[in-house]
Amino acid sequence: MLRSTNKKSISKEQCRDSGMALVLIFLIVHFIKGDPLAIPLAILFLLITMTFPIILKPFALCWFGISHIMGTVVSNIFLSLIFFLIVTPMGLIRRIGGADSMQLKKWKNGTESVFTIRESKIDFNSLRKPY
Repeated sequence: MLRSTNKKSISKEQCRDSGMALVLIFLIVHFIKGDPLAIPLAILFLLITMTFPIILKPFALCWFGISHIMGTVVSNIFLSLIFFLIVTPMGLIRRIGGADSMQLKKWKNGTESVFTIRESKIDFNSLRKPY
């Protein structure tokens, strides 16, 4: 569930989640860079998160605001790339190949219907498994 990132809308659980993210960040910094200060900071933020998570409200506000912006931007870029790199070339290849999935040529050329006529009787099992 997405919430707006107003100061009033940051809950205690969101503050706790942000604190745990800080703990994880400091642990990752310690394991990647070997920074000896990262472990005491991780322990400090873990204690704050467990006892008084509301102290982390300013950080949670920034954390959720940045994540909302990044989610919006990245999803738009990612979906645009998928469309222009996968869907558009496939459509062009199908058009060059003469594919007519919607039977538009048949629809425009004749007066007959392009709809498939079902001769079989519809019963309960055909509705349970339509395909």
